[in-house]
Amino acid sequence: MPTNLIARGSASNLLVKEQANFDTAATGNFVSTLFYSESLAPGETPEEDPIIGLDRVNDRDQTERADGLYTLEGGLVVPMDINHFGVWLTGLFDYPSTTGSEAPYEHEFLSGAAQLPYLTLEFEKRKNAAFFQYLGMVLSGFSFSMSREAGFKQVELSLMGRNEVKLGSSGGGTPATQMARAAIPNRISNVKIDGAAAGSIVSASFAYDNGLTEDASINNSKFVNGYDLDGVATCTGELQARYTDETYFDMVEAGAFHSLELIFERSASESISFYMPAVKFEKGPIAPIAASERHAVDGQLVRETDRHRADGQGHADQRDRGI
Repeated sequence: MPTNLIARGSASNLLVKEQANFDTAATGNFVSTLFYSESLAPGETPEEDPIIGLDRVNDRDQTERADGLYTLEGGLVVPMDINHFGVWLTGLFDYPSTTGSEAPYEHEFLSGAAQLPYLTLEFEKRKNAAFFQYLGMVLSGFSFSMSREAGFKQVELSLMGRNEVKLGSSGGGTPATQMARAAIPNRISNVKIDGAAAGSIVSASFAYDNGLTEDASINNSKFVNGYDLDGVATCTGELQARYTDETYFDMVEAGAFHSLELIFERSASESISFYMPAVKFEKGPIAPIAASERHAVDGQLVRETDRHRADGQGHADQRDRGI
C-alpha cells in the first residue's frame, strides 16, 4: 500500500479569467499564471441573539446565535513579473493603452478607473481532485517594498469577492501555454524624484487602495450584490534615506509637490515603473539620535494624483493575453 498522497502548495496551480457579470463564473479558456501564496477566505461570523423568554436550562448560558453576513476577502502574493504582472495591473486599473507595433510594447495603466473587471480565480488545491473557484473577485489594492535584498520582487494583492465554489474538476477550459517567467530581481530598482535619481535611498514602501465599497442592495441571497468605486483611490508610502546632508529635510520643510517614480528594470527593454506626478512628503522624525545607530531620514509620502506605467516585451502584450 502506497503512502498517503499529501496536498502540497507547490503542486497548486492558478487560473484566472474576467467574468461577464458579477454573480456568474467565467467560462471558456482561462489564463494560467504564477503566485507565491493566497489567503482568500469566506466568512460568515454568527451574530449574538440575546432573545428573552425561551425555554432554558439556566439563565446564563448563551442562546443560539443568528446567521452573520457572508464575506469573501483576502490576499494573494504574486511576482512582479514582466509577463505575468499585467494580469493583475488590469484588475487594479482596468485595461491599458498600448503603444508600439512590435516588441517591445509599452502598456500604460492609469489609476482612477470608473470601472474594474470582476474575475474568477481558480486554485487547484489538491492535485487533479479539488479545484476551488472564487467568483466576483475584484482587486481592492496592492503594496510592495523596495530595498537591496536577495530574491525576486513580490507584490501583495488585496481582493474582495462574491463566493467560493468547490469543483471536482477544473472549470478553466484549456488554458493557452503559460507565458514564460520574466522575474525582476529585488536588488535591481531605482527611485527618481523630479526626474532625477534619488541618492542615498535605503528603502521604500508603496501602497495603493482602490477605495472599493460594498453594494449592499437587497438581492434575495446571502451574497453581496457587487462592489462600487465610491471611495477615493489613495496612494501612500514611505522613503528612508541615509542622512548625508539636509536635502530631504529641506524638501519636507518646503511642503512642495514632487514627481516620484519607482522603477524595476529587468533589461533595457523590460521594466515596470510606477509614476506619481504629484507627491508631497509629510513631516516626521529627521535623523533621530541613538548612540549605536546610523542616522537616517524617514519620510511619509502621500500622492495627490498619479499615473502608473508598465513597460514590457511583446509576449506580455495584454491585447493578446487578456483576462
